[in-house]
Amino acid sequence: MDRNTILIIIAVVAVLAIIIGYNIYKSVKRKNADKLSMKIEEDEKLHITLDNKADTEEVARIILEGLGGCGNVLDVSHDGARLKARIREYGAVDEKKIRTAKVGGVLRPSKTAVHIIVGSLAEPVETELKKLIDPVA
Repeated sequence: MDRNTILIIIAVVAVLAIIIGYNIYKSVKRKNADKLSMKIEEDEKLHITLDNKADTEEVARIILEGLGGCGNVLDVSHDGARLKARIREYGAVDEKKIRTAKVGGVLRPSKTAVHIIVGSLAEPVETELKKLIDPVA
């Protein structure tokens, strides 16, 4: 065999080794990605269901307690599935208490705001909250 033939054989073997190595690398990476994926099964998702007026009243009462009471809430509004509360004192808010109302989540975008994901009944819960905050209105 001449020298050129040997070099061609070595080059082909090297290219094949690179291709095989790359495929093994991709396979291992894909398996690890599957293990680490954060897929949420349908039954594990949080579903917020408030069935009647009593539920909205109870949710509103728990949320108000978690917001620090009437004295800490400046105003409440809703935007889609969220309740938006402006508050006086950041430290008076108890997120754990709010979460006991089975809400979808509690967000604190600033020191004076708390957003609570309630779901499709955000407006009725807002109405009940406003009644609790200012019963005269």
